[in-house]
Amino acid sequence: MKIGLRIPGTARELQFEQFCAWCRDTGFQAIDVGGVSPEQVRSIRDAGLEVGTADLPGTRDLCSADAEKRRAGAETACAAIRSAAENGIDKMFCVFVPEDAARGRKANFDNWKLGFPAVVECAEQQGVRLAMEGWPGGYPYYPALGCTPEMWRAMFAACPSPAFGLNFDPSHLVRIGVDWYRALDEFGEKVIHVHGKDTEIDPDRLYEHGNLGPTFRAAPAFGESWWRYTIPGDGLVHWGKMVARLEGTGFDGIISVELEDSRYHRSWERESEGLRRSLHHLAHFVR
Repeated sequence: MKIGLRIPGTARELQFEQFCAWCRDTGFQAIDVGGVSPEQVRSIRDAGLEVGTADLPGTRDLCSADAEKRRAGAETACAAIRSAAENGIDKMFCVFVPEDAARGRKANFDNWKLGFPAVVECAEQQGVRLAMEGWPGGYPYYPALGCTPEMWRAMFAACPSPAFGLNFDPSHLVRIGVDWYRALDEFGEKVIHVHGKDTEIDPDRLYEHGNLGPTFRAAPAFGESWWRYTIPGDGLVHWGKMVARLEGTGFDGIISVELEDSRYHRSWERESEGLRRSLHHLAHFVR
């Protein structure tokens, strides 16, 4: 198992080669990228690092009620999959946030079932695995597909392929009240990639306004006041138990720090501190 990272906001202001050198010197072993750029891939590998995942585009259109949009989304996704394979990348990250949240998850899932199988078939042919993250989406609909065990069962039944699995991010499960350890126990064999991110629940804020959110003040970044995303170790996830459970399933991939924490935000000085602290905590357990 290795520890990598997704590129946080202000790191994008650095020269990419400089950022890769910082990652290597700090102790990270992999970098997740957005779109596939041969130059970025070369810089990562020249620094002695791995490419963790690349992002899969076209996912919004794959959930559309418009058949032409679904077809276009599939073409976009398949072109990116082929590009990833050509650059030696065998894992891609995806989130399914429908274009029309008001339709509800069931209706958007029915559209997804029509659009996604062709993408999975392409991934199988190219030797690329697609790791779906369970981000729920935002208020008021929380529309993203694939954010609960109920939905995972349905999606994996619809596309029962070894090329389709999970980007397991326990922070989202903590946020919506799902037992992350039980979910890992049930779906551990589907885990392709892991995000190193945590969630803190604030009982005082829950008392003040429940899970409706505050009325008279703004919530901090990366949260809704009663909850907030944090770096690993500052929230409710027991990372020692999580890593042990991952090992038990045979997972030997990458835990990639996704820095979304209001305490380590808006400057490279703060973000680099958050990344270092995340690495330090995870390194106690990853071997």
